[in-house]
Amino acid sequence: MSKILIAGTGKGKKENMPLYKSFNERDFKNADIKIKENNTQSLQKVYNNFLAYARDNGYSYLILIHDDVYINCNDLEHRIYKSGKKYPVFGLAGTNTCRLDGHGLWHLMGDQSNLRGCVAHGNPDKYHYTSFGPIPDRVILIDGVLIGINLEKFSDKVKWDESYPSRFHYYDLDFCLECNHNKVAVGVVDIPIIHESPGLTSPNEEFYKGKEYFRNKWNNR
Repeated sequence: MSKILIAGTGKGKKENMPLYKSFNERDFKNADIKIKENNTQSLQKVYNNFLAYARDNGYSYLILIHDDVYINCNDLEHRIYKSGKKYPVFGLAGTNTCRLDGHGLWHLMGDQSNLRGCVAHGNPDKYHYTSFGPIPDRVILIDGVLIGINLEKFSDKVKWDESYPSRFHYYDLDFCLECNHNKVAVGVVDIPIIHESPGLTSPNEEFYKGKEYFRNKWNNR
């Protein structure tokens, strides 16, 4: 079977990360996990390094997941194979519109009727689902909480832009537009996870610098 690399990064030790703990609670046959601990680099740089590592080591799938995500299914590998056959790049929630003058969060980049997907928030003992719209479906943007890549269908032209002034923002939106620009299909699929963080609640200065860079870059493409 095709090899899968689950990869993530965080500020602390991997033993304290829900992603690492939930992966090791399950007996996955064809998946490995790689964690960059005590990270101070941008997500763009870390994800490019994971991409290169996956290619160099013969993996067919790269699944980039936030460290505060709990894997909530035993059939993860089957769901990844099924998702990757349908879309070269896939996530859990997204939108099929992208207004460059939008807020900068994926679910505020267009009309709410164009949202797709479903994500659970909370913890393994108590969580709730937020349903955005029907799945599976083709979209333009996906939320960066999970980014799956079928490397056998992916383009060598697409990577993360390490020039961004925002190290932890816009990495997902920009990556998706790079995919669309290079005719790599992006979709939302059903993979049960629990996101233990509510996400960005108060944009900071770095976020707004990223927003300006994002607009200028894609308005000129």
